[in-house]
Amino acid sequence: MNKITSFALLILVSSLVLGGITHTAQAETDPSILLKIAKQAQRQLENQMNKDVSDKTKQLFKEGTQEIRNLEESIKNNDVDSAKTQFLSVMRIFKEISQQLSNVKSTQPEMVALKAPTKDPSIDLKRMQDYANNLKIIAKKYSTSIDFSELDNLFVSARKQISDKQFDDAIETIGKIKQITVDLNNKIREYASQQEQSRAKAYAQTYLEQLDRLIENAKSQGLSENIIEKLETAKENLSSTTDPQEIIKQIREIISIKEQFELTKNDRLESRVMQIEKTLLNLSNSDKISKSKIDEAKKTIQIIKRNLATGEFEKANELLRSLAALLNMTQN
Repeated sequence: MNKITSFALLILVSSLVLGGITHTAQAETDPSILLKIAKQAQRQLENQMNKDVSDKTKQLFKEGTQEIRNLEESIKNNDVDSAKTQFLSVMRIFKEISQQLSNVKSTQPEMVALKAPTKDPSIDLKRMQDYANNLKIIAKKYSTSIDFSELDNLFVSARKQISDKQFDDAIETIGKIKQITVDLNNKIREYASQQEQSRAKAYAQTYLEQLDRLIENAKSQGLSENIIEKLETAKENLSSTTDPQEIIKQIREIISIKEQFELTKNDRLESRVMQIEKTLLNLSNSDKISKSKIDEAKKTIQIIKRNLATGEFEKANELLRSLAALLNMTQN
């Protein structure tokens, strides 16, 4: 599975396969939801199994049960990454068991008897409606242009068929709904992948704008070549990758280096400088402030940057406060 796929989508896929709908937004932040899903799947399979199942199926069920124990332990230890990995392992095992049970049922001889009346599929339809609603929430989150009108029309048709006691037709319609939701889910994953890449690049660019000055500060503070080399390597790695997971990894490395060698003293000041530079850029395109004052503010920013480079943080901070106050008065 693609690393940059939203985890909420994985939860949706798992819930569709196993027949249970989950709160995907909660599952992204609360790993205990994963445990709840896994145990629900465990109970469903346990109810379907009997003493005649194969030893292979029994062994797979034991493995799945052990993975649930591992999942519980990871959640207790707040190890979210391991919890997600174990959850997906449980889902794969239980899916294989489900397929084995289905194969066993399909090979059993059919009994010669009157056809039992088709059951009302209202519960299945409600489950699919909940699933479709979750897809719509995620589609809105990623600002997709996906059209759900065909799916909505099928839900209307299925509800009418159930109301008219046409259960066989309703089941067929629900089958179409399931296929369409799978297709829409794939489209949303593509949107999510593209947007996560864009956000990751913007996030990386923010750090790249600060790294040059950070490296200069490290040099001016007389830090070792080893530290400076680590920062330059991190910058090179960050600028050359488009993988969101790798970008996050490199940014964490940069933060770790800064914390380890006390390079965070001017981080807040650097952020304020960048914010003021953006404010000046916006003001330069308006008539709220004269060009001479903008030029004067830019000169002050250059002085602030030199102070930061030489470690004179108090002077830089004082100038920043004065400049920020001036710009606030201009905008009000």
